[in-house]
Amino acid sequence: MMLSPHFADTELGVQPGTGATPQQVANAQQLCDMVLEPFRAFLGGPIGLSCGFRPPADNQATGGVSGSQHLYLGLNSAGDMDQLPMPFQAAFDKIRLEGRGLDWDQLILEKDKDTGLDRCIHVSYNGALAVQRREAMIGETHGTGGYTQVQVNP
Repeated sequence: MMLSPHFADTELGVQPGTGATPQQVANAQQLCDMVLEPFRAFLGGPIGLSCGFRPPADNQATGGVSGSQHLYLGLNSAGDMDQLPMPFQAAFDKIRLEGRGLDWDQLILEKDKDTGLDRCIHVSYNGALAVQRREAMIGETHGTGGYTQVQVNP
């Protein structure tokens, strides 16, 4: 099932059989509508995801934090963008520095803890907030080495 014009339930991990509740499917659709579709248009090309919704056991197995927005609890949602129309650093910088009309809660350029190479850009959305925090950080995947907050232009 398509959640938006360019993103399917399988990409966000909320397809039937995953244990995703109707609210978690709605959270995935909100992430597509409010973040992923606008990012796709802004960056000028397709976006691929390596991870969206994670059931609690999967979140724990991957080293995700207990309150991860990948759990899609409340009105939270997150996705890890691993395919972009430009290098990760360029996309990260373009979004945080030039994307004034874009909405996100957290934007994290995640690096492999062993190689230091860019792995993905984590993006989240919190539907409970009237205005998203628009926090941008750089760090190792799953926060294994902590995150460093970086500048965001309003």
